Order: sequence, then C-alpha cells, then structure tokens
Amino acid sequence: MRKEMRRKDRLVTKDMAREIMQKSEYGMLCTVGSDGYPYAIAVSHILHENCIYFHCALEGRKLENIKDNPKVSMSFVSKAHVEQENYTVRYESAVAEGTANIVEDEDEKLYALKLICERYSPDMLANHLDHIQPRLKRTGVCRIDIEHISGKVNSR
Repeated sequence: MRKEMRRKDRLVTKDMAREIMQKSEYGMLCTVGSDGYPYAIAVSHILHENCIYFHCALEGRKLENIKDNPKVSMSFVSKAHVEQENYTVRYESAVAEGTANIVEDEDEKLYALKLICERYSPDMLANHLDHIQPRLKRTGVCRIDIEHISGKVNSR
C-alpha cells in the first residue's frame, strides 16, 4: 500500500507531474541491489506515453540491480530556487515508480535512442542515425513502465 503524501497542499495533478518530468534535464534513477542497498544515479531520460526510456552502458551496477529487482523509482526536479530570507526552496518535483526492463528488441532500442536524440540533440537530427547505428551494439537502453506518478510544487 502506497503511503499518502504528507504535504497535500503541494500535491499537483498527474499531468503537471508529467510536465515536470519532461522539463527536467535528467532524472535520478533509484534501484536496490541484491545486497539490499539502494543506489541512485542520474540518467538522461525521455518520457514517452506511459514509459521512461534512458540509455546506458551494457553492464554496471544499475543493470545488475534491475535484473535482481526491476522495481525502480525516478525522481525529477525541474525548478529549484533558494529563498534565503524565507529559509525555503521554491521547487517543482515529481516521482515516477514502475518496473524497469532492459530493452533487447533492436527496433525499440533504435526508437528510444531516436527519442533521446530528439530531446537532447535536436539540432543534430539529420545525422542521428549515423551516430547511433555504429554504437547500437554497445549501447544499452532501459524502459520503465510507469505504475505511479506524483508531483509536488512549493511556489508562492
């Protein structure tokens, strides 16, 4: 059972939470290893329909953790401004929870990498396949199927 957000006055709609996720330059992927320790790492992501894609290496701690326990969460902050005089931070944040999958299908992998290129290198789209194709075999892609999204905002 999911615990309710304590500060309900800061809760935003799922659509606003998705907007926060889309505006964030990166997301913090949180996994748990077989040793029970949590692991968080920044990843470049794209929100597409009801999933999140990110690219990665073909091996490493996050992939080992996903294989051991595919339940993950990602945290996003699209805006943060410290107001020293008020002893607070004005922010927009969102959290997505779901099940992570390592993408093996080459067509889905290419599609996800194209989406990532459109987001992070929009001026280079004419040549994106020239960049992706030679690296495809050594590039990993993961997809998180979103099961829950929430967001909160501390604004004036």
